[in-house]
Amino acid sequence: MSAKDELFIAWDGLVTQHGFRKSRSIHTLPLGKDWQGWLGLNSASYQGAGPVDVLPVVGVRWKPLEQVFRELNPQLPKSVSPTLSQPLSYELVKGPHNGAQWRVRDATGEPFHLEEVLDDVVRWGIPFMESLCDPEGVVEKLRPPSHFNPNPGLPLETYPIALVLTGRQAEAVDFVREHQREAANRPDPASRDYVAYADRFLEKYA
Repeated sequence: MSAKDELFIAWDGLVTQHGFRKSRSIHTLPLGKDWQGWLGLNSASYQGAGPVDVLPVVGVRWKPLEQVFRELNPQLPKSVSPTLSQPLSYELVKGPHNGAQWRVRDATGEPFHLEEVLDDVVRWGIPFMESLCDPEGVVEKLRPPSHFNPNPGLPLETYPIALVLTGRQAEAVDFVREHQREAANRPDPASRDYVAYADRFLEKYA
């Protein structure tokens, strides 16, 4: 078994004790009818041996938004991606891990020490997830350029959906039309994909 497999087995055993459920390679936490907390764990090793560092990523899935996103993107595989997310250490944890990773193993063959990471997820990560469970807050955090998604292009699709779900459909249509016109003048694949997405969005909402 690889060190990465050992790490994630140990991590799964800990986080499920706090109500998280495994979903593929990530964990989710029920936060009400329309919301799920989202927890990922990035790891880094050095030539596959020796020290191992981790960086939790925390966020939420707003289920109504993700449902509409899937309807508008039927060509994409089913995903458990978050609506909003940030690495846990970035401005969330007060203390030595603000802006740093957690060292969870120093040498090959040693057990993983994940208790401190878990404590910070429970102390800082879960309240952060709960603070994101607000539709109007999602709109503001998805407004491009968004710092709550590692894919800078994705909010161009999710932001207008959030507008629709908060009763701002006309604003959403104007936003998509404007960005469709801009994308139509660019030859790259991402722009072509956005034009096609915009066609589907406007057919549904315009």
